[in-house]
Amino acid sequence: MNKKTFGLTFVSALFALVLAFDANAWMDPWAPVFKAAPASVQALSRTSVSNYVCNILGDEFRWKYSEGYALDLNDDGTEDQVFIIPWMGNGLLASGYDVHFLVSNGAKGQRKTVMEGYGVEKSDFVKVAGKTYFRHSKFFEHFEKSRHNHWVYQVFSFDKSGAMRCSNGDFDKQFPAVTIYYINPKFKQIELTKGDLKKIADETKPKSK
Repeated sequence: MNKKTFGLTFVSALFALVLAFDANAWMDPWAPVFKAAPASVQALSRTSVSNYVCNILGDEFRWKYSEGYALDLNDDGTEDQVFIIPWMGNGLLASGYDVHFLVSNGAKGQRKTVMEGYGVEKSDFVKVAGKTYFRHSKFFEHFEKSRHNHWVYQVFSFDKSGAMRCSNGDFDKQFPAVTIYYINPKFKQIELTKGDLKKIADETKPKSK
């Protein structure tokens, strides 16, 4: 490997690391209530993660980089599970994940929901006013009134039937929060059109399975 190739590889790896590390932390200054509100989250065993991921994907490689958590997502007293499975890409995709939620449905069963997210971490499960929320971030290309790319932040929760709901409304007009896409955080909320809001809702809609 020559010096130029090594340099480009190193910069790409560093760029991916910065994005993966900072993705959802950028939400904290916008909604500081989250900082003091961690949910009670326990890590699942590597065996549980391996069994789940290999069953879903048939992928013996990816489970080594996946994580699993146990917590009560819909606050009904029953422990639920979350599996965070990386796309195994590079660059921006190095911080991309499929997040699988298995949530109690009130009938001694579980309801499964899958959604895409970026930079998903344990700290993105928070509890505010007795309710558990999942902080979500996603990369979006141009909106109608902006030529930039953006990060969009939203908040989701689960009802007693195990269904995932968008809970932006629980936080007044703070969400969806939109910031211009930079390596270093530069907060700049933009005016969203109805078309922009529909695009966000369509592209972040959870998939029940």
